[in-house]
Amino acid sequence: MYNDFEQFRLRISWFLKQTDKVDVVEGETQTNDEFSAAFPVLNRLILSARVLNVTINDKPFKLISWTSKDGSSCGWLCKFEPWNISNITLLPEHHLLLENTGGIIESFNQPQGAFTNNQNFLFLKSGCKRGHGYWTDYYLDMCEDLKSIPMPVDNMVSFVSEANGAETLYDLDTKQVYLFSHDHSFDYVTFVPNQPRYTFHYINGVENFTDYVEALARQWVDHVISR
Repeated sequence: MYNDFEQFRLRISWFLKQTDKVDVVEGETQTNDEFSAAFPVLNRLILSARVLNVTINDKPFKLISWTSKDGSSCGWLCKFEPWNISNITLLPEHHLLLENTGGIIESFNQPQGAFTNNQNFLFLKSGCKRGHGYWTDYYLDMCEDLKSIPMPVDNMVSFVSEANGAETLYDLDTKQVYLFSHDHSFDYVTFVPNQPRYTFHYINGVENFTDYVEALARQWVDHVISR
């Protein structure tokens, strides 16, 4: 099991510094009934994992790992934060996810094309923000140029941040999930009608936050050896 941590360090070599204080012990992930009902695919995936409790500079993480079909260790480093780390409003199902699995801050040996690829974080409360920050002026300028009615961005929460700048958001009222990307080659999205191209996109097969989480879990279920 400790080989999973060594594989993580090898694959994500930039994450830990030599001066970091690191402690690793065997752990477990327990999920509650509400979580298993809301996210059945993810629940089965999590319960099939090997788990290490990792403390880095007194901050708690879990390394959740599986064996991929090519025999390699693969998984997620999940961070658990105090509930009051931020006062941002999240969907109840987002809170439920964080209580049970934490937020994903790194993944390694992931399936090709998975939602976890090339992300700064997924779901992490301290990383979430209302609206889409520095993209706001760019988006509003494009809407003005094309005479498009802007989406209600102030009512959206960005819950995934990609290294290239793309963001995945949900609307707090409708729960609809969108991808906002100014430049991409994703083949699983379609443009939102009446919006400037390369701004807001629908993710095919995903309507709400629960859909997104379960789609991510299925990508990993297909990637790992079942136990």
